[in-house]
Amino acid sequence: MIKVAIVGAGPAGSSCAYKLAQHGVHASIFDHSHPREKPCGGAISNAVEDLFPPLKEHPIEHSERNSMTVIAPSGRRIIVHFRNNKILGFSRARFDQYLLKLAVNEGANLIDEKVIGVERKHGWWKVRTESQSYDAKTLVGADGVNSMVRRNTIGPLSRRDKGICFGYLTKGLENENTIIKFLPAIKGYVWVIPRAENTSIGGGSTDIPRFHERARFYEVKKEVTAFVNKHYPQAEIVSEWTAMIPNIKDSKVFRIPIAGQDWMLIGDAAGHVNPISGSGIVYALLDGEKAADAIAENHPEVFNKLWFEAYGQSLIVDTKLRGWIYQRPLLELYCMYMKAGSIMPFA
Repeated sequence: MIKVAIVGAGPAGSSCAYKLAQHGVHASIFDHSHPREKPCGGAISNAVEDLFPPLKEHPIEHSERNSMTVIAPSGRRIIVHFRNNKILGFSRARFDQYLLKLAVNEGANLIDEKVIGVERKHGWWKVRTESQSYDAKTLVGADGVNSMVRRNTIGPLSRRDKGICFGYLTKGLENENTIIKFLPAIKGYVWVIPRAENTSIGGGSTDIPRFHERARFYEVKKEVTAFVNKHYPQAEIVSEWTAMIPNIKDSKVFRIPIAGQDWMLIGDAAGHVNPISGSGIVYALLDGEKAADAIAENHPEVFNKLWFEAYGQSLIVDTKLRGWIYQRPLLELYCMYMKAGSIMPFA
């Protein structure tokens, strides 16, 4: 019998298991694929280290930038300097591996099996893998935008509440600055995020019109490829990827309970990604901590209150602003606010 089963070993699942172990609860993490290089930029603010102190002593090779280049829709380049913060660029494989190792070293149990089904039966959760079935008292869904746990609790995220991304991992640009370019035509952005061993160049669109998912993917790919060809023709492309991410369009979605008496959703599975920047790592880490606190108190449903008090209001505000910001004049203004230091990206 498992007390807490966590499906997914990304930042949300691993941070939850780590915090639970500190509470004396040794969770089982189900994941057959971690750590792996994920399709995202891998950038966070060093301010996140204050939220999750183990990151202060991490041994992961990474890049550090105390400024970034913002390209407004007009083409104007704005250099944003951060007085007290830096942008750190990580390989997601190494970042996730470190968090998972922290959890396992603290006492969490990693079950290297693919979960193919979950259901509540006779007062317990049945977690089925390709080889066997496990009984669990509490189930935590940390299994991403297409979460199986979400499908079996409150239902999947709608297509409307997802965004699409495309990108390249490249070599030869590791000395470049971090860049974000806003693209109002597709309500999206292109990023350049140098890391220690490679550089992530990608882009995302926050809108996927119904029945036009493939067309929107090609629009994003076209924008990213054109950006690379124009600015970095010398880049060595190592690999390419595509992915979907949560991108909530209606703030009411954040009012839907994502935890009950014996289950909860965290990270991408909960839809906790900034609707403007597409960043989600910090929310995943916060969710892991708050989820662990609620489970340790034997009241998983309290997580609904804890996460919202931590950052729910800011997500709602950004969701409401999103539709306005991607209008070209307001995007220009948004870029200026970033220059003024009013906005810290990736945090």
